[in-house]
Amino acid sequence: MRFFKKWAFGPTALVLIVITYLSLAEDPMHAQELHLFKGADKLVHGCMYLALVVVGCFDMYRAKLLPFRTSCVWCLVVAVVWGGLMELLQGALTMGRTADWFDFLANSCGALLGVLAGLYVVPRILDRRH
Repeated sequence: MRFFKKWAFGPTALVLIVITYLSLAEDPMHAQELHLFKGADKLVHGCMYLALVVVGCFDMYRAKLLPFRTSCVWCLVVAVVWGGLMELLQGALTMGRTADWFDFLANSCGALLGVLAGLYVVPRILDRRH
C-alpha cells in the first residue's frame, strides 16, 4: 500500500512527459509523412489533453487528497496552463515547430472534455470495482 501512495501520480506524470516530448520534439511521429484530413493535428492535441485530464482525475480519485470535483478542476487548470506553456515554448525554441493558438484552443477543449469525462466516468468505473 505504501508503494501505491508513493507513486499515486505516476500515470499522470508519464502522460505529461509523453505530451511534453511530443510537443517539443522536432517531428516525433513523422507527421510530415502522414497525409490525414485537414485539422487532424487539432484532434490529436485535443485527445492528448483529454487523456491527461482523465488520467489526472483517475489518480486524484484514488489518492483522495481533495474533494473529487476540486481535484478535477485542478487537473483542468494544470492541463490548460501546460498546453499554453507548450505552445509558447514551441514558438520560442528553434526546433522546426511553431506556436499555434488553435492548437492551444484544441488543447483546452480536450482538457474540458476530459474533466467532464473524469467527473462522470472515473467514479463509476472505480466504484464498480469495489
